[in-house]
Amino acid sequence: MALGLSQPARAQDFDFKGFGTLAVGKVLNGSRDTPLFGRFECPCAIADYGHGGLYRKSWSASPESKLGLQSTVKFGSQWSATGQVVVRDVDGLKAGLEWAYLSYTPDSHWTLQAGRKRLPLFYYSDFQDVGYAYNWIRPPQDVYGWEAINFNGFTAAYSTQLGDWSLRGSAFAGREATKDNDAAKIYYEARQDITWKRIIGADLELANDWLTLRFNIIKNKVDQWDYSDGTRTQVTQDKSQLIYGVAANIDWEDWLLRSEYSIFDRSDFAYKANGVAVAVGRRIGKFTPMLTFGRYRETNRWAPDTVQRDDTLSLSLRYELGRATALKLQWDRFKDKSGPALDFVGNSKLLSLSLDTVF
Repeated sequence: MALGLSQPARAQDFDFKGFGTLAVGKVLNGSRDTPLFGRFECPCAIADYGHGGLYRKSWSASPESKLGLQSTVKFGSQWSATGQVVVRDVDGLKAGLEWAYLSYTPDSHWTLQAGRKRLPLFYYSDFQDVGYAYNWIRPPQDVYGWEAINFNGFTAAYSTQLGDWSLRGSAFAGREATKDNDAAKIYYEARQDITWKRIIGADLELANDWLTLRFNIIKNKVDQWDYSDGTRTQVTQDKSQLIYGVAANIDWEDWLLRSEYSIFDRSDFAYKANGVAVAVGRRIGKFTPMLTFGRYRETNRWAPDTVQRDDTLSLSLRYELGRATALKLQWDRFKDKSGPALDFVGNSKLLSLSLDTVF
């Protein structure tokens, strides 16, 4: 799904779409009262791990507000080029190239792509920036957010219909190199450059009229460079990572269930992380209230006191303003249960409001 609710702006050979989120939020209270690495004023609450977006005590629109523009140019019936740019203000106003890929569609089932895309780590990865596409202000952060968001490489995707079920699957390969990694800013005082290389993965999605199931697996190598002493020093080289996850979503009449589970296994570090989120909601006219529980747990046999552990309880309310615009209100209670040697954000309660649209 990528802005599927929008309409083409011109003829079939050129398609222009956009999306936007205006989100504001503030930390109501929190247990940490000292800055995190001198960079983030606290008490604070993490809203976007992947881009290093945190809310503080005062109202702010920077952590999650965004504007995206996407266009696709078709060259005949089989070839197309797609680009997407997203503007954020997390750390100053910046535009990022999220998508830039060529597609070849030889028939109604197969699509081959080359270029820059979203790395399909999670169910919402492909359209995570499109806030209108889901009922929360943000997907549960106990599951979502890691060092790599996009990748440069190749994808082979297949789709078909099996009776009442639709099937979509893909295999992909590539790499992603980041400079001054945004997610690492939450955990390190010094700049970190992180590369995911030799990425190989696959995902499979099955759906009928009320149930959607998704499975994914990704394998890659990780390199990391640290700038603590002012010079670029490699601290991680060719370390293996295995990622796998499952999502199950139900839409039954007015009731809905959203659930996702993921595991990041870095056995070379004796490290493993798993995140789970379960949400229940109901559509009541133009309103959709939801209750969400998330949990994140790490294990590290080499440094057991430095692991991150947290639980999140969220109450969210979505109101449909029109065919392509929604207003959302969300309250999050974050409980930091991390190891005593991890200098982390602490407990917090966050209130946020967003206006999401597609055009």
